[in-house]
Amino acid sequence: MSDWVRIPLDELVDVIDPHPSHRAPDAVVQGIPFVGIGDIREDGSLIEGKGRIVSEKIFDEHIKRYQISDRTIGFGRVATIGKVISFRNPTTKFVVSPTMAVLEPKPGTNRDFILHALQSEDIQEQIDKLLTGSTRSSLGIELLRKLTILHPASAVAQKISNVLNSVSNQIGATQALIDKYTAIKQGMMADLFSRGIDPETKALRPTFEEAPELYHETPLGMLPNGWDVKTLGDISEKITSGSRDWAKFYSSEGDLFVRISNLTREHVNFRWDSVKYVDIGGGSEGERTQLQPGDILVSITADLGIVGVVPEDMGRAYINQHTALIRLSTDGENARFIGNYLSSRRGQEQFEKNNDSGAKAGINLPTIASLCCPTPEGKEQILIASKIDALDEVIADLKREKSKNISLKQGLMQDLLTGQVSVPA
Repeated sequence: MSDWVRIPLDELVDVIDPHPSHRAPDAVVQGIPFVGIGDIREDGSLIEGKGRIVSEKIFDEHIKRYQISDRTIGFGRVATIGKVISFRNPTTKFVVSPTMAVLEPKPGTNRDFILHALQSEDIQEQIDKLLTGSTRSSLGIELLRKLTILHPASAVAQKISNVLNSVSNQIGATQALIDKYTAIKQGMMADLFSRGIDPETKALRPTFEEAPELYHETPLGMLPNGWDVKTLGDISEKITSGSRDWAKFYSSEGDLFVRISNLTREHVNFRWDSVKYVDIGGGSEGERTQLQPGDILVSITADLGIVGVVPEDMGRAYINQHTALIRLSTDGENARFIGNYLSSRRGQEQFEKNNDSGAKAGINLPTIASLCCPTPEGKEQILIASKIDALDEVIADLKREKSKNISLKQGLMQDLLTGQVSVPA
């Protein structure tokens, strides 16, 4: 540890303010992305559909200050302070907003070691100290330059970089598989809800273009023969929503209280990274909003149309007024088939079309009841739902693997970037 020294960040990198005026350029219809810290992933890939579109003239101004390459590092300084971006060699034009600083490693420095060090707890602790007492959710360029990096001898820094790069590469490879299977799922759902599965062959039917005689016209377009189209009202015994004022029932333990944050657009299962409990005792209100296995939940305010299906093992749980409860009749419709249809592109288009106009996004219960769903025979519904569930489980396994490797990297960073575990030169 004796050969480790603290080096000011601006001795290792050029700290560049990409847009010194800090005034966002005018948006245009056709142009290039003005990329903020929230518009880009940590691996340097742009998030599709995010970022203001600005004139290409802005690029001509920015290129005088910086040129993005695979050595460039981005550092969040507004809102997501401390988010670190490992830029790639760009394949398309874009410019960087002042929500991040552009860091250009100086010649002879170890770019990868700097990248990992900027992600360390040590840097976050320095930022917290610099911002103590401040009411601003931003880190100024001059404050950023005051950060210091704990740096070992060059040979040790290279070995540490190699270890952390190896884990980072594994995380990146796993994320690439997640992206691959997510895209496969989207394409598969489009096929399953338009072509279905032949119950005999267990294979997708030919497309309408290949075998039009296998299809008939419906309110949802051309669907396989034998597929009816019904509204949620037609196939449900109950459509309701929770009541207000649940805060008075919050408890440190008790029954689950399901909120919109427990739903996700990624699948129709639930996420439990944030859990609330309630203790309501008895009463008709509790009975009305208590969930049962197979209930379909849909967000009906704010972020509309997020869908979840209550599993068998959830236990007693309730919802509030922001979520609709759809309880299907017991005549053969499969909740996971219907839930996945509602979460598919075709289902989501109905939510978008029926969004109540006004200042706040919202959809009422009669409109929920009017939403249309295809209803193939029960056996085919089960086949389709099981195909989607199987792919969801593959993606979930990959996410668990990624999470495990992220935890491994965090532990290694704490050991290696602080000198707690010595690395021979």
